[in-house]
Amino acid sequence: MDTDRPLKVLFERQGQSLLPFIGESDSRARVTAVQPVELPVPSRTADCVLRLEAEGLVWYRHVEFVSGPDPDMPRRCFEYASRLVLHCDAPVLTTVLYLLPGADRGAADAFRVTLGERVVNLWRFEIVRLWELDVSLALSSGEPGPLALVPLLGGGDEPANVRQAVRMLGAMPRAAAGDAISVLMDLAGQRYDRATFMNVLGKDRAMQSWLWQMGADEGRAEGQITGRVLAARQICADLARELHPRVAGRALPAIGACEDPEALRAWILQCPKLSDAEFLALVRGKPPARAGRSRASRPSRGARPSKRR
Repeated sequence: MDTDRPLKVLFERQGQSLLPFIGESDSRARVTAVQPVELPVPSRTADCVLRLEAEGLVWYRHVEFVSGPDPDMPRRCFEYASRLVLHCDAPVLTTVLYLLPGADRGAADAFRVTLGERVVNLWRFEIVRLWELDVSLALSSGEPGPLALVPLLGGGDEPANVRQAVRMLGAMPRAAAGDAISVLMDLAGQRYDRATFMNVLGKDRAMQSWLWQMGADEGRAEGQITGRVLAARQICADLARELHPRVAGRALPAIGACEDPEALRAWILQCPKLSDAEFLALVRGKPPARAGRSRASRPSRGARPSKRR
């Protein structure tokens, strides 16, 4: 029985009188247009969707990460979740994860559709503020994921807690903790400036962590090599300024021109071990001049035959 077409025609012509039959009982309402509406389907990407199973049930947890105030977040979460319900054909629970204090300014825990003062539709979601979670939860878990979040948790601004998290991750196999320590260093680097960062973690630990971060992308798509090079250049340049300020101005052009991530990695490792002159010579590809070194194998300027007449 094909009812769509005749009913569409009927409602186009008699929409006003049919209002009581579709749940619209407001006698003041006036139908001003009736037409089919083709809904656009723009591309949307939810931040994170986890598929969960327990006791024969399957559901999804949708997570949105928020680092700054976003008054449109309730509407977007509703849009994402409703699409996910249709796409996954399963229940979807949404969590808005606020990362930094102040990011939740004006935050709501529901998407509301109102008609005047009446709420006609209400869809709720959960809110988590990371700074309200105590850092001890992450440290006691011993798991890479929670440890990576330490700089954002309550008490995560204490240097001792950051150092402990880095030590715990550093003791784990790289395959298990490489991504986590990369995230931790990135989050800690946003909380501290480079000089404080070095003091908090210690020079050797900071460099080891940066090197782990550089290596975190190994084995992934070749297109990410450019990102590794850029990150390595930045780390190497920062170390040059910090440890060799007298020659940093001459070393930085060579560092900025280097396209080889392994060469940059080697420079970073050698940076704290070399003198200013040795580090400059290393990045510029020239052997360092050392006091007392024999130059017998190289003719002196005066011993070279002159090309001028």
